[in-house]
Amino acid sequence: MKSTQKSVLIGFAVGSIVTAAATLLTTPKSGRELRSDIKDSTNKLKDTMMDVKKEGISLKEQIVQVSKEGVEAFKEVATDLKEDIKSWRKDIEPNIENIKTDVDTLQNTVTEMQEETKKPKEE
Repeated sequence: MKSTQKSVLIGFAVGSIVTAAATLLTTPKSGRELRSDIKDSTNKLKDTMMDVKKEGISLKEQIVQVSKEGVEAFKEVATDLKEDIKSWRKDIEPNIENIKTDVDTLQNTVTEMQEETKKPKEE
């Protein structure tokens, strides 16, 4: 549990205890009634703290589960993306070969034209 969460829980517990004690001690009651009220308040506080603990554990389990699902989803997306890239490369491969052939042809044509321009003209 993070220190911030611990601080909040500690603050909640201390605040509840102080409030309960102040309320019980400032009300006019007999000693027996006061002890009974303190005992009841303590039991309620224990129950509340147990509920908070259970909810914290449940929240932690949910976070772990969501994290696992997120990792699995990311792996699936990565796999799908790799497959898409492979497919795209396969699809464009013939075009690349055609472009290479066209560039070679163009280069040969340019070279031939350069050779022809270097030849002396026959008059």
